[in-house]
Amino acid sequence: MHCLIKPHTYSSFMRVSSVTKEGWTRRITDPLILSDKMKTPLVIWGTLSKVLEIDIESGQPRCSGQNVDHIYALQVDIDNGCKIDEFIKCYHRYSFQLYTSYNHGFKPTDRFRCIFPLQEPIYTVDLVPPVKDKLIDMFPMVDTTCFDKAHWQCLPCIRAKDAPYRFEQHQGELLSFASDKFREVAADYRDKAHWKREIARADFKPSGEHSGALNWAQGQLDAAVEGTRDKTIFSVLHWLHDTVEASYEEALTLVAPYEMEDVMAKKIETIWR
Repeated sequence: MHCLIKPHTYSSFMRVSSVTKEGWTRRITDPLILSDKMKTPLVIWGTLSKVLEIDIESGQPRCSGQNVDHIYALQVDIDNGCKIDEFIKCYHRYSFQLYTSYNHGFKPTDRFRCIFPLQEPIYTVDLVPPVKDKLIDMFPMVDTTCFDKAHWQCLPCIRAKDAPYRFEQHQGELLSFASDKFREVAADYRDKAHWKREIARADFKPSGEHSGALNWAQGQLDAAVEGTRDKTIFSVLHWLHDTVEASYEEALTLVAPYEMEDVMAKKIETIWR
């Protein structure tokens, strides 16, 4: 099985690796023992994109969703109080690999990770909000960040030899989401987002002393690759604030057509406020 490995939490790059069925069985039955959770290797069961963003220092692919083409296993984290046996009963019809997390045992509630092999891959470009909503409906007890384009999951690891640990290798049918339907939903979403930007662009007619700078900024945002636009927005707005001294209202008008994560929206507000 091919996978993508992030050497540790603070690593900025990833590498391609492969794990045999026997190797994975050894890993899940005999987890790593590490005193520092941050040193735990992380994994995505998926493949690299054809066009890659490269980490300059290492020369390896950057740890970004843009660099992941598709996943062939759904990786979910459960830390909200759902019991392991309840989870198994709920999804017993499917094949999955389950193991407790590094922090399992610190609190009375179970904390665990689960990997569902997929009947057909999910392409990360299709993980748009309406598709993520469908996944959340199916897995309501799961951390919603598991459905992001690059969800890194810690490999089986415990903090001490006597730390509590449990694993389950359950056989059943492969999880299937009718990925062609996902692609249809995602394509429709992207088409609507495109026209939303086109309409907003037609209404965006900057004038006055900052018109040239705002026109240039809009061009940068239009050219940004989906998946990296939040980072581009943040950089462009810092430039508008620090160098151009554009107003907060001008900045809001500029970014209105683009979908942004809530965290990024709050960061933008802090630049001016």
